[in-house]
Amino acid sequence: MIFSTQHYIPDLLVSWPWKRSCNAHLAEVEGASVKWIESLGLFEPKQLRKFKSCKFDLLGALVGPLESPEHLRISCDLMNFYFACDEYTDVTDKETARMITEDVMSILRGEVIDTEAPHSCKPLNRMTQEFYERTLSVVGDDAAGMEHFIKDFDDYTRAVIIEADERERNHIRNVHEYFILRRDTCGAKPSFSFFGLGLNIPSYVFEEPTMLSLIDSASDLIAMVNDLHSYGLERSRGLDGHNVVTAIMHEHQIDLQAALHWLSGYATRTVARFISDRAKLPSYGPHIDAAVNTFIDRMGRCVRGYDAWSYETDRYYGKHGLRVQKTRKAVLLRTGILGSSLGYITRKQLTVSLAS
Repeated sequence: MIFSTQHYIPDLLVSWPWKRSCNAHLAEVEGASVKWIESLGLFEPKQLRKFKSCKFDLLGALVGPLESPEHLRISCDLMNFYFACDEYTDVTDKETARMITEDVMSILRGEVIDTEAPHSCKPLNRMTQEFYERTLSVVGDDAAGMEHFIKDFDDYTRAVIIEADERERNHIRNVHEYFILRRDTCGAKPSFSFFGLGLNIPSYVFEEPTMLSLIDSASDLIAMVNDLHSYGLERSRGLDGHNVVTAIMHEHQIDLQAALHWLSGYATRTVARFISDRAKLPSYGPHIDAAVNTFIDRMGRCVRGYDAWSYETDRYYGKHGLRVQKTRKAVLLRTGILGSSLGYITRKQLTVSLAS
C-alpha cells in the first residue's frame, strides 16, 4: 500500500461538549512524578530524557480531577505508570509480558510476589507498590472504588498480553474485534475508575447497561484519539499492527487518508451515542446522582485531555504539535530511518531491569 508523505488529521472531537481544562496546581506539582520515575531506574539516561519530553505530568493535569495538589500528583503518577508499563510490554514477548503484569496485579491486590523470579521486573514492581500506597493515602477509604479500579486494571494487563501475542504473530484484527480489545489496552477504563476513587459510587451503578455503554463510548474515543496521533510513531517503530488506522486500512483495503476519513465518521457517531446515553441514565437519588454526574464529567475531561495533550507533547509530532493542531496536516516518519531508536526501552535496559 502506498502512503502519502503528508496527510490531513481530522478533529475527532469537533462535537465533544468538554473543552480543554488544566489543573491549576500543575506548576506546584510538576516534576515530582518525573523525579519519582528517575529514582526507579526504569530508563537509560538518553531514553529518560525522551520520556520526560512526553510531558506526562501535563497529561495528568489535563485528564485528572480538578482537586487538590495531592490528587493531581497521583493523577500524574498514573499517567507515568501507564506509559512506563506500556513501554516495557511493547518490547517483550507474550510470556514475559504475562510475568511482568502478573507481578503488577499481585502488588495491587496486596499479595506477596517472588522478587527472585527470572522475569520479575523490580523497578516496575517498586513503582507499582509506591503508586498504590500514595493513592490510598490521598483517596482514603473507598473499597468498592478500589476494587473497581483493580478489576479494570486487571482487564488492561490481560489485554496487553493478548496484544503482545498478536504482535508476535503479526495478527491484524478487523475493526469490530479491534475495538473490543482496544477498550482495554488503551487504559481508559482503569483511568475512569481511578478518577472515580473517593466518589463512593455503588458497584451496581457500573453494572447498569447505559453506564456500561457510556464507558465503552468514552473508551473508544480515547482509543481513536490515541491511535490517530500515535499512528506515525508506531508505524516508524513497527508497532502499528495494534492501531485502529491499520485495522481500517486492512479491512476496507483503503489508503491512509481514506481510513482517517472513515475514523472521523465513526468518532462522530460515537460522540452522539455518548451524549444520547447520558440523557438516558436512571436516577439513583440526589446523593448518588451528584457523584455519577461528577464521574461522567471526569470521563468527558479525560477524553478531551488526551486529545489536547497529544498536540502539546513532543511524543507524537515532536516540536510541531501545535502547528499540526492548527493546520491539521502531519507528515509520516519514514519506516526504517529511525526505527526502534524511537523506543523508550532498549533491549539492554529490559534485560537489566529483569535481572536487577
